[in-house]
Amino acid sequence: MIVPTLRRPESLSRAIMSLAAQTELDGRHLEILVVDNAPEGGADAVCAGLPMPDGTTLKVIPEPRMGVATARNAGLAAATGGIIGFLDDDCTAPPDWLATRLACLEETGADALFGPRHALLERRPETDAAWFEDAFTQDLKVASGTPVADRCDYLPLTGSLVRRVALGDRLRFDPRLDRTGGEDILLFKALREAGARMIWCDAAPVVEHVPEARLDPAYVLKRRYVSGQIRCLVPSLLDPPGRREIAAQMVKGAAQVALAGPLALAGRMARGRWPARLTTVALSGLGKLTWWRTGPHFYGDGHVG
Repeated sequence: MIVPTLRRPESLSRAIMSLAAQTELDGRHLEILVVDNAPEGGADAVCAGLPMPDGTTLKVIPEPRMGVATARNAGLAAATGGIIGFLDDDCTAPPDWLATRLACLEETGADALFGPRHALLERRPETDAAWFEDAFTQDLKVASGTPVADRCDYLPLTGSLVRRVALGDRLRFDPRLDRTGGEDILLFKALREAGARMIWCDAAPVVEHVPEARLDPAYVLKRRYVSGQIRCLVPSLLDPPGRREIAAQMVKGAAQVALAGPLALAGRMARGRWPARLTTVALSGLGKLTWWRTGPHFYGDGHVG
């Protein structure tokens, strides 16, 4: 299990202990690799006092070069298992998560297995609570066993399992996306092009714990804008570049701005605040139309704790 972390000691401890509590592994060895992406370190102190059960090892990998892709690649370089899992440091996995997902991986013959990530808000806002939950949730809501290679833009990396043989020596996360994110989507598309069997498992969802600092409409809307940019930025980095996909996303973005933009503005004028869902659609569309102007950044030196 690869767990990249950057200056989140409390949530890191929570994530690790959720992995240490996995059940019904039937003698399998679980290797937890914490990739410390803070130049000053700090993860060693968090991990030193955490008890691990028999059959589970915990190791900290220092990676002072800040960036989400670089950190994940450091974990891949250190991993020794034939099946590689990913969990973000702000997430937890239920006790039956790994056993359930491993069983699904074997039953379906998947090369890469994905499943739901559900949001748990630290504080429930008085307004737009459902919107915040949707913003931090990824769930295709399809049956287990469904092929999802055509849904690369919507697959959660956290909670996923990938066979090492599917990655080979070549497929890695692209450091050009260290600050913007989208490195996971680019890797998924590379797996798809390599012929990997990519399958959904609609069981044992992981949980993203959303702190109060992120329950800010401005933060979420910025994320949606960047998400729109990533829809075009990622295919631009394919070899050869996915020009048709970029064009299609830009057309979609223009429609989103044209339809949702005026309605969002009308809502702002009528109620004194921007309507959350309409503004989300409009800003996602705007991101698609201005995808080459990357920013703001949420990873590396732009990390939000």
